[in-house]
Amino acid sequence: MTAGPSSSLRLVVALLVMVSLCLGAAVTSSAWRTWGTPFAALLVDPYGAFSSVYLPRWNEQRLPLRHPNPVVACDGVPIDVALARQGRFPGQQLHDCIQRAHDAGRTHVSLVFLQQGQSLTLQQPLRLFGAEEVLFLYGVYAVVGAFLLWSGLLVLLLAGRRDGAVAYGVLCISSFVFLLTLFDYHTRAAFMPLFIVSRLGTGVGLIWLGYAFPERPVRFRRFWRTALAALSAGALGVAVWLLVAPHAGLETAWMRARVNDFSQVSLLVCGLSILARIRGSTGRQRAELLSAAWGLALLPVLVAFFVFFGRGLYLMVPCLIATLPLSIGHGLIRQNVLEVTAVLTRRLMAVPLVLAGLLAAAFTWRGMAQLLATYGVPDVLPGVTAVGVFMALVLVGKPWVDRLFFPATLQFRPTVEQLSDELAAPRNPEAIRDTVERVVLRWLSTSRAQVLDTSELDTVPHLPEDATPRLSAGAHLWTQESAWERKLLVPMRSLGELRGVLLLAPKEQQALYTSEDLELLHTIASLAGVALHNTQVLRELEQLRQAQVDAAHEEKRLALALLSAEISHEMAYPLNFFRHLLRQGGKGQVLDGEDIDIGREEIERLERMLTSLRRLSLPPPRLEPVPVLPRVRRALDLIRDQVQEGRVETEVDVARELTLLAEPDAMVQLFANLLRNAVQAAGPAGRIGVRAWVADTERVLEVWDSGPGVPETARDTLFDPWVTTRQGGLGLGLAVTQRIVRRFGWSITVHREDDRTCFRVHTPLDGSIQAVATQEVA
Repeated sequence: MTAGPSSSLRLVVALLVMVSLCLGAAVTSSAWRTWGTPFAALLVDPYGAFSSVYLPRWNEQRLPLRHPNPVVACDGVPIDVALARQGRFPGQQLHDCIQRAHDAGRTHVSLVFLQQGQSLTLQQPLRLFGAEEVLFLYGVYAVVGAFLLWSGLLVLLLAGRRDGAVAYGVLCISSFVFLLTLFDYHTRAAFMPLFIVSRLGTGVGLIWLGYAFPERPVRFRRFWRTALAALSAGALGVAVWLLVAPHAGLETAWMRARVNDFSQVSLLVCGLSILARIRGSTGRQRAELLSAAWGLALLPVLVAFFVFFGRGLYLMVPCLIATLPLSIGHGLIRQNVLEVTAVLTRRLMAVPLVLAGLLAAAFTWRGMAQLLATYGVPDVLPGVTAVGVFMALVLVGKPWVDRLFFPATLQFRPTVEQLSDELAAPRNPEAIRDTVERVVLRWLSTSRAQVLDTSELDTVPHLPEDATPRLSAGAHLWTQESAWERKLLVPMRSLGELRGVLLLAPKEQQALYTSEDLELLHTIASLAGVALHNTQVLRELEQLRQAQVDAAHEEKRLALALLSAEISHEMAYPLNFFRHLLRQGGKGQVLDGEDIDIGREEIERLERMLTSLRRLSLPPPRLEPVPVLPRVRRALDLIRDQVQEGRVETEVDVARELTLLAEPDAMVQLFANLLRNAVQAAGPAGRIGVRAWVADTERVLEVWDSGPGVPETARDTLFDPWVTTRQGGLGLGLAVTQRIVRRFGWSITVHREDDRTCFRVHTPLDGSIQAVATQEVA
């Protein structure tokens, strides 16, 4: 994976920015001081050579001069080249002559140029440097130079292909200094050394770019690197010689002509090398070169045409120079030619858009000023028009830039609406994944979009070590691969929890992802995360509903089983009593009339139980005053065999007049269950008893036994169905007892006192029922 810019590189770029700002301030101050100074409607360089830099309205006809025709006299005063040893270059001597003519009130000055060995005399009008000169000959060039500098430093910071990035950076920095000092070189010459070095540096940068863009050739690499090093050293030597030679009285015309030739040849070498490499390349390398060739290859031809042909077309040169970073930027965005790992944002595109607006405003101002000058229109109108053109171009250009480089902006609303509609129907994760992948591939130019489950993250190669925490926090990340192979992972979250991950391959032709792409992908991932969460919730609700249905069925089955078990459990009492009667009858003993009455009543109670079983429900209690003591005795009669067989001693301490509001059968069932448990717990020769008393606001019925007591581990579940502490027991007696107690609104507790186990039923003192519970089985 291409690493981010190192700290040393950041420091170098920061220093370059600071130096550039200081240089820009100094050169701007120098350009400002030329405002209002006279000149002879043409420009010459410090060596006195005629310059092609001019504005059309300076002269009515095109001057019969070409660069580098030297000026040899001004108003009859010869230009002394030898004075350059003292620091007074020919250009400065011409400036002093023009200043004297202006101070004398003259409107023209006589200049003599040497052309092909013959003298050519021109009567040039005197003009003053004003807004048009400073704006077009300094401001426009400085703005384009700043754009080049911004582009070069940005590539130096972000590019992974270092050779191509460094070559482009050198070219942009040299071009920035060249364009920034161009006006000063033809006026005050305060920064002449920087101009000369930057001009040669620009030529070297062009040749270096032709060699290293987008990457160095494989064949003869050492030879080309040696040649470039020699060329750079030679250019530096020429720059030093041009600075020193005038002070030594040496002629520099021939060398300056060769420098001009070198500048033009470097343009051609850069363009031709790009074209040659396009012809010999295939596949991705060819696509990369083609994406940026329209600026690199056509720039030399167009610059040469506008410089040497057509009056006034020289003003288009800075506009053409701006095509160089624009073409490189186009290659970066469409093909990622320099292996950049950054994301394209609108802020980056704002710089060229503002540059285009400024250039258009400048040319609009000049055209309007020249057109309306003859009509006496106020000077403010061209300025207002220029501002309007700038605003209109920026406002119109922004949607155009969005459509060209940020298509996700236009796709945002329809994509989100479409995805929302399509995600409303799927109820399973697989359908949601298919929908998301299909929608993403519909607008994003990538070969692969895949929705991964969180458990599948480990299958993705080259993941950062902290991938899961970062995705869980909602941040997207890239795999640790090259800029052309790395994959994008976007988290799909809902309620702060990671539900899945959207995996995306590089865009087609390795184009850069944009900030709008990421914003739309995050929105899609969020919608998908919510949809996945909803499917999970629906699945859990369905499982819960099914569990509730199953639980209801199980509850009904258990209730039916419990009801049947209770009835079968309660049938044991009358059956035991009938067995006792049959045993007596079998021995020839006469049956007691009371026993026969008890048997008849038990048969009726059994019939009522069977009726409840047929209805599969427990009817609501039919309450009536029930004497307690007879029900206790009836319960003891039902367990008479167990009491006699175990020789268990019984005690009853219940007042004869004690009456409770209850059901007779249920009271018998309650005491029978408690007393039988007491007999079983007391064991042979044990003791059991029933007593009743009043405590505070309640009446207590107690059944006790002399057994060992209830284990502590069984106390919490003692009254649950099927829970028993006796081997062979069913665990229903106490459960039935608790159900009866609760139906009457009473309560039951168990205690251990004085070596006795006491089951106490607590009833209201007034005998009223606090709550009535009805249990039904469907």
